[in-house]
Amino acid sequence: MHAFTCNICNSPCRAEILDRELPSCERCGSNVRFRWIVHTLSVELFGESMPLAKFPKRRNVRGFGMSDPGPIAEVLRKRFDYWNTYYHQEPRFDITSEHTEGAYDFIVASEVFEHVQPPVERAFANLARLLKPEGFVIFSTPWETEGDTIEHFPDLHDWELIRLKSGAVLVNRTAAGILETFEELNFHGGPGATLEMRVFSKAGLLASCGAAGFGGIAMAEDYPEFGIVWPDWSRGMVLRKLA
Repeated sequence: MHAFTCNICNSPCRAEILDRELPSCERCGSNVRFRWIVHTLSVELFGESMPLAKFPKRRNVRGFGMSDPGPIAEVLRKRFDYWNTYYHQEPRFDITSEHTEGAYDFIVASEVFEHVQPPVERAFANLARLLKPEGFVIFSTPWETEGDTIEHFPDLHDWELIRLKSGAVLVNRTAAGILETFEELNFHGGPGATLEMRVFSKAGLLASCGAAGFGGIAMAEDYPEFGIVWPDWSRGMVLRKLA
């Protein structure tokens, strides 16, 4: 049994299992990943880990969220110059398109890049471009410890999801004009939510981050006091932009 304090709602908790994705706080439903986002942002900005409610107001700090959980985003909006966006609903944000350079002190990109249309290297480059010099990204995505990154649709070009009675089908015409169809698609959050485009490997993910200009990549560490205990695979990371 794990006893901890939830750093999002500040509730005392007891949980038999601390899972990356499954809720383990009975009050707010937070999981290990959500609590890690708050913990890491606190350490990076203030030099110590504190509950979300104790974050000081710093309106000169610019932050940007990509599908951040609502309870976290609401507080960050009140504390910082911060706005939250989504990949699959309004307000939408497409990380594959170029945006204002050097705009943000921090970005939270958690469980987004496995859904980004290829080539994913373009998204990593834009992520670095959005940051101020020495800005950082609180980043997570599922990854495997061995092998290479697997792209489910490497030649995606002119494509559409089609809903049939039997399920969803992805239809794609490659840049070379070849027609492709894909079935047995994997949606995170259920059908109609975000389509899984790839499964990263650890080595492939680190290579993509390095090529985009991120250095000093730090893997997430456990912090049992706030119920943060990671599995060996798919740990979060802090990506710091090189000056």
